[in-house]
Amino acid sequence: MQNANTLKNASTLSELKRLADQKDYFKLAAFFETNKSGLNDEYRLYFSAIIDNKFNRNEDCIAHVDSVVNQYPGKLPGKEMAVLYRSESDSYFKASRYRDALMADSNILLHFKSSITKDETEDIGNDLKRLDALRNTPPQQAEIGKPLPITWKRDRIGLIEIPFQIHGHSFDAIFDTRANISSISETFAKQLGLRMLKASYNESAGITGITFKTSIGIADSLMLGNVLLKNIVFQVMPDSVLYIAAIRFRLNIIIGLPVIVQCREIRFFRAGKMIIPENPSKEDLHNLALDDLDPVILLTTGTDSLSFHFDSGATTSDFYVTFYEKYRKEIEGKATKRTMEFGGAGGSQKKDVYVLRNFHADLAGTPVILDSVTVLTKKIYPGERFYGNLGQDFMANFSELILNFRYMYIKGVGNEKNGMVKKVFSGN
Repeated sequence: MQNANTLKNASTLSELKRLADQKDYFKLAAFFETNKSGLNDEYRLYFSAIIDNKFNRNEDCIAHVDSVVNQYPGKLPGKEMAVLYRSESDSYFKASRYRDALMADSNILLHFKSSITKDETEDIGNDLKRLDALRNTPPQQAEIGKPLPITWKRDRIGLIEIPFQIHGHSFDAIFDTRANISSISETFAKQLGLRMLKASYNESAGITGITFKTSIGIADSLMLGNVLLKNIVFQVMPDSVLYIAAIRFRLNIIIGLPVIVQCREIRFFRAGKMIIPENPSKEDLHNLALDDLDPVILLTTGTDSLSFHFDSGATTSDFYVTFYEKYRKEIEGKATKRTMEFGGAGGSQKKDVYVLRNFHADLAGTPVILDSVTVLTKKIYPGERFYGNLGQDFMANFSELILNFRYMYIKGVGNEKNGMVKKVFSGN
C-alpha cells in the first residue's frame, strides 16, 4: 500500500509536469520552489534545468542537464530526456554556443527520436540546418558603454524603428522583441556586406503562420547607440517575403530578440527615446520569461494570472484562442464579431475574430488598459498555450517601460490612465 509521502510526491510531480506542458512558467517556478524538497534528485535537476532555461539562466540550465546525463543515466524516460536536451540546446543558442547546441539537438534524434512527435522531429531537423551553418561562428558579444539616448521613431505603418551604424553608415531597423533572430532582406544583406553562410531552412511569419525559406548572414560588428555588438546573426530573407504588397511597404532590417537580450536592460520612453544603461537595475518582480526565443510577460486580471507574448513589432495586441476559450461566455456577450485580415512578413490571411473593448489588467502593480483588442477564435499554430500577444498599445500605457533580461522583469512607469484595475473576466 502506498504511503502518504509517495502519493504526495506523485501529485507534486504530476502538477509540475502539467504546468510545464501548459507553459505556465511563472506558476511552475513558484510551485517548484515550494515543493522541490519532495522530489528525487533527477527530477529536481530536470525541473531546475527547465526553469533556468525559461528565466535566461543559461549556464545553470546547461549544468543541470549535464548533471542528469552524467549522474543519473537512464533514470528519466526518453520523452523527458528529449525535453532536457531541447532546453539545453536553446540555452546553448542563447549563449551563442552554436556547436554545442548542434550536438544537443543531434543527441535527441540519435537517441530519443522514438519519444518525440513527427512535428518535433521536423522542427529539430530544421534547427539543425541553421546550427550546422553557424557551428564555426564566434559568439555574439555586446560591449556596453556609458548611457547614450537613442531616438526612435515610427514608420508609416506604425512599427518602431531604431538607428544603428555599420561600417560607418547609418540605417534604421525595426525593433521587434518577437523576432527570434534579427532579419534582413537579401538586398540589404548585400548592401551591408554581411558574410553569408551556406544554409537554407524554414521560418514562419508571426500571426499569419505562413512558412518560407531563409538563409543566414553574419554582421561582424554594428553600433546600437552606446552598445558595440559583434558577430550578429541575421536570417537573410527573400525581398518578396519582407514586402507587404497590400500596402506597398518593404521591411528591410529587423533587430530581434538575441540582440535585445544582449543589451541586458533597455529603458523605452514613450516620448521617443530609449536608453541602454551600463549596469542593469535589480528588481524582484520576476514577471518576464523566455519561451525559447519568445518573451513572455505576466499580467493579472482580477484573480487570474495570465501569460502573454510581448511583441514590440506589433502595433496592436491580439488575444489567442486560449483566452477565447477561457472567457468565451463573457467575450461572446460583450465583444463584436468580425472577419479581419492579418498581414505581415510572408503575406496575409483573413480570420474570424471578436473585438473586445476596454480590457483591464495589471502589470506588477501598475494598471494596464487596452481600449480595443482582437480575440482570435482559432489557433495560429499547434500547441498554442499563451493568452495573447501584447503590442505597442500595451507599451503606450507607460511613459517608460523597462525591459530587463538580466533579472528577468518588465516594469511600467508613469501610467496616466488612472483608475482602479477591474475584474473584467472570471474565467471558467
